Formats: sequence, C-alpha cells, structure tokens
Amino acid sequence: MLAFQPHRYTRTRDLFEDFTKILNTVDALVLTEVYAAGEEPVAAADSRALARAIRVLGKLEPIYCENVADLPQMLMNVLQDGDVVLNMGAGSINRVPSALLELSKQI
Repeated sequence: MLAFQPHRYTRTRDLFEDFTKILNTVDALVLTEVYAAGEEPVAAADSRALARAIRVLGKLEPIYCENVADLPQMLMNVLQDGDVVLNMGAGSINRVPSALLELSKQI
C-alpha cells in the first residue's frame, strides 16, 4: 500500500502525467490532499483529479483521504495481515507512521 501526499500544487500540475503513470503501478494507493506549502490550489492539479486520472486507466481504485490526520485510521480500516505501507510525501504525511503504530498497539 502506497500512502502518498503530493507536495505543492504547481509540482502536481507540472508532473501530473508522470504521477499518473507511476502511481498506477502500485498494488494499492491512498492519496491525501496536496501539501500546499503556501501555494494556492491550482485547478485540476489536486489529489482528487489525480485519483480520477488513475481510476480512468482501469487498473487501480485509489482511495482518497482529504485530511491527512484521518489517514492512520483509514489505513487501519483497509490494511490486512502482511500488508506493507510505504508512506511518501514531503509534508504533514510524515506524522502518519507513528500514529499508525500507536493505533496498531490498541488492537
């Protein structure tokens, strides 16, 4: 499972096709909203648009998580024994692994 938070709307716009192609190669994908890093949103360069573009390719059904703070619980709801989560992004997604670990201890 890849949990990915794109960094900056302009970067997402500029690399949109590349992101679509490479993210479509994973087994399972959760996208959080773009970490803006001070930028204003750019039309059609957000994570919802990225999820739609990947879905259209027909291989993968990305999961969209608008608020990265909700991601640990969302992952706990979909992960199965033996799954591995790769957490990628340059923004607030860096807090997810420790939160996920804490949630897993409560089971």
